[in-house]
Amino acid sequence: MKVAFYTLGCKVNHYETAAMAELFTAAGHQAVDFSEKADAYIVNTCTVTAVADQKSRQMLSRAHAQNPDALIVAVGCYSEVAKEKVAALAGVDLVLGTGGRKDIVPLVEQALLGQKPDPAAVPPFSRRQFEDLSAVADSRTRATLKVQDGCVSFCTYCAIPFARGALRSRSMESCRRELNALKEKGYREIVLTGIELTEYGKDLAGKPTLNDLIRLADECGVERLRLGSLDPRFADEAFAQTCAESRSLCHQFHLSLQSGSDTVLQRMNRRYTAEEYLRNADRLRDCMPDAAVTTDVIAGFPGETEQEHRETMAFLKAVGFARLHVFPYSRRPGTKAAAMPGQLTRQEKARRARELIAIGDGLEKAFIDRQIGTVQQVLMEEDGTGYTGNYVRVRCPGPVGEPVRVRIVGRTNTIAEGVLL
Repeated sequence: MKVAFYTLGCKVNHYETAAMAELFTAAGHQAVDFSEKADAYIVNTCTVTAVADQKSRQMLSRAHAQNPDALIVAVGCYSEVAKEKVAALAGVDLVLGTGGRKDIVPLVEQALLGQKPDPAAVPPFSRRQFEDLSAVADSRTRATLKVQDGCVSFCTYCAIPFARGALRSRSMESCRRELNALKEKGYREIVLTGIELTEYGKDLAGKPTLNDLIRLADECGVERLRLGSLDPRFADEAFAQTCAESRSLCHQFHLSLQSGSDTVLQRMNRRYTAEEYLRNADRLRDCMPDAAVTTDVIAGFPGETEQEHRETMAFLKAVGFARLHVFPYSRRPGTKAAAMPGQLTRQEKARRARELIAIGDGLEKAFIDRQIGTVQQVLMEEDGTGYTGNYVRVRCPGPVGEPVRVRIVGRTNTIAEGVLL
């Protein structure tokens, strides 16, 4: 059987798609490009914005148009929150939502034979456990391990808690097995990811935390460990000390911000203030002076005044981020923010996004400039560049997949130039 995959949305979705593809390959099936004619098309949908919903529907329709006789399978967040709407799309045969991915091979095989899947194969949120999907390769040198799923934060702009359900964590024993297996396969860098990574372990016996996972990676001899997006509230003294003492942890921390204005943060239902955020970011850099703090920001949230926008601009400069991801606010039907007054025009949101992006560009270049003259370990990729532990992209000659010692000697735009030592 030929199976084609298409992924929309976040890194966790991409991880889950790659893991499902590996399950099909292990069962003797062939994973093919989405543009090819396949026996089954699996679309991993996203619902983070209304635009993501639309794109999810479009890709399901495109799959049906490519091969009307193929089995069309919808998985992921949009297919969870809009199951009936997705099931009604022309050609869609199977809607799994955010469950059943570990058993997707037999579910698809049964569907191709005309058998209806057992409803128990995709249990409701209340009975779901963490799906131990194996770690997946990002490149020849890097692999990602999903250790957590679910979200209970209920930010006013986000539908993910309704799509992903309650918190679920991979057991420490499973994490140990996966980390050891990845090390044995020769992966130099492992990225821990999750929907709400800092909530790891709250549902497990003994209540292990992300700090325990960092120490576990050291015990397993992981060469480089990198963390996915973090709730800034988790960056307390214990976390900072654990990170500083870790032998393997890369000193790059993506602390999700969304806004630098306290009043906007309140409307977003983000449970921290700008002052608390800055204090925790500074704590990390006090313990690890080379640390890079990166973030994401929403431009033009409902009701955002020009003054609140200016507060965010000033805050970005005050923190001194190493990199920014900026997104214009996208109205998501069904969320509290969608019904808030003061919805900004597309043009105004775009203008504010451009101003934030310009600040981020300047901050990133300034951070790279501060690395000039330092000696860094760079893990080389196939395109002749690699990344330092604090996530600076460096161009220099070196063997692919190997860590090399490099002196940073300059910068071209947002790429550092290095020479081998």
